[in-house]
Amino acid sequence: MPDKMPKPNVVFVLADDLGYGDLACYGNPIVHSPNIDLLARQGIRFSQAYAPSPVCSPSRASLLTGRMPARLEVTDALGDAGNKWNSGRRLNPPANPKSLALDEITLAEKFREAGYATASIGKWHLGGAGHLPENQGFDVNFSGNSLGSQKSMFGPDYGIGLTPAPPGEHLAERLEQEAEKFIRENRGRPFFLYLSHYSVHRPIGARPETVSHYPGKGPPPWGLLPEYAAMIEELDSTVGRLMSFLSEQGLTENTVVVFTSDNGAVKWWGSNGGLRGTKGTIYEGGIRVPLIIRLPDIAAAGQLSDTPVHGCDLFPTLLDIAGIPLPANRVFDGLSLRPVMHGETGFPTERPMLWHFPHYNMHGSTPATAMRLGQYKLIRFYETGREELYDLSIDPEETVDISESQPELLRQLGTRMVELLAETGAIMPQINAEYRFTEPELKELQPFESTRTKPGLMANPTSQLVPHAEGSEVTASN
Repeated sequence: MPDKMPKPNVVFVLADDLGYGDLACYGNPIVHSPNIDLLARQGIRFSQAYAPSPVCSPSRASLLTGRMPARLEVTDALGDAGNKWNSGRRLNPPANPKSLALDEITLAEKFREAGYATASIGKWHLGGAGHLPENQGFDVNFSGNSLGSQKSMFGPDYGIGLTPAPPGEHLAERLEQEAEKFIRENRGRPFFLYLSHYSVHRPIGARPETVSHYPGKGPPPWGLLPEYAAMIEELDSTVGRLMSFLSEQGLTENTVVVFTSDNGAVKWWGSNGGLRGTKGTIYEGGIRVPLIIRLPDIAAAGQLSDTPVHGCDLFPTLLDIAGIPLPANRVFDGLSLRPVMHGETGFPTERPMLWHFPHYNMHGSTPATAMRLGQYKLIRFYETGREELYDLSIDPEETVDISESQPELLRQLGTRMVELLAETGAIMPQINAEYRFTEPELKELQPFESTRTKPGLMANPTSQLVPHAEGSEVTASN
């Protein structure tokens, strides 16, 4: 990038547990998401974008470093949440670290080195004291800590360590307001904003007036729990507010905006658009996610790309857009997507993508690894040694296992998977010699698992129409 060109600002909006089929612009006929839909019309929408992991912490670590979870050795959600699901099973999963290692290089560290102001606003879940955003390159940290979720979407107590909020204050709106504050204070210099929402992670909750927009769950595979659909709509309204604010500040034309999710939707209330599996699994429903990138200089707004892309690609992509070189002497697992976004040819579509999840979880997963290479996807389950092979070009729902009919292809992909696991230093699960052939009972999740505010008990502020930056109107609430 020539020195005379201003450095672009970067706003990275990350939703939590938002599924591939949870947005109107990804085909959902039920949910109202006009602002994210508009963002897609202004930029490029990817139909085959993948999260680095089916669960949160590994995905977040990879998104911020450009390195696969297996390489980072962060392969499960951090904290104690997974311990009960991984104890007493047929296999002993590898131990998960307590934090993202400080010697990993994050996007924030690279942007700060280049003179950017940096902020992490919202969920962190990559470590506690000594391993917080401020220890990983962020000048500002609002609410980021070791916790994996809120306890309520509404004040006074969100359950994430903040001082008591006004009753009925909305957490997603509070985070957006903090984002505005950061941008306002740093509009005279380039900035990198990582806005990591707690929405739409459980406990599910939304304002009753928004819930009233969704009288029923709707038909499969698009049907959403009404409270969950309302939660998406309220998240969407904050995207509209943020885009309007950027316009008011005269920053729209020099700001890159990324919107994506850390993994697929939870099966009990979200939608993965007919894809097999759910959050926590390495079927497509657990790892294929929405991805929208809005560039000031994009070749053609409203593009739809079916190029398979990976969350690790965002690290080199954003640095490339900003004219910041990749760190030397370090292996990265992503590629810059600038050629794809500008309609250029030659971007490799046959590169391997790996999802190593050697753990058990509440979503029914057992230790497994998946690899996509071109149109094919191989899954290997370690309890039984079973392998499944799918041709995603004709079967994205993974309904027809072709492993028996394609033995040579199965062998070739299996060899490549083993090589890639070795290249990334993946740690494998081990046989549990003390296994007693009894499995722990898995308790079904309930949407309103909250010890604090539930939707019917919250304050009920009046909704009002907030103009979007491009002139459309969307429902939002103070």
